[in-house]
Amino acid sequence: MRELIFKNLTSGDKKRKDLFISETVERKGIKTTTQRHSMYVVNSCNKFATQKELLEWQSKTCQDQNKRHIFIFKRRDSKTKKDSFVCDVVGKFYAVVNNDVYSVAFKHSLEIDFINAKKNI
Repeated sequence: MRELIFKNLTSGDKKRKDLFISETVERKGIKTTTQRHSMYVVNSCNKFATQKELLEWQSKTCQDQNKRHIFIFKRRDSKTKKDSFVCDVVGKFYAVVNNDVYSVAFKHSLEIDFINAKKNI
């Protein structure tokens, strides 16, 4: 058995994008559910009249602001006997269109759940 779910949502003001993919597979008595979730939010837009202004702004902006933070952890639910592996990446990047600079925050999440599909008696 294999089940796939796709969701692609965009806010009305186009400042938020939410992508979700879930896949459930059952093999050899183990049910595995993989969920990928990506969210993007446009925080701000800087508009520059010339390319020179844009380059000056770029030289003044600290590159340390673009660090990504990675969180990895494992969960165990003893009642349902479910093991989960979770990896989250959170950060910010800049997108340049003509002379406009958009600050975009993002969160990428990967969650893998393992559960025994056969019920123990």
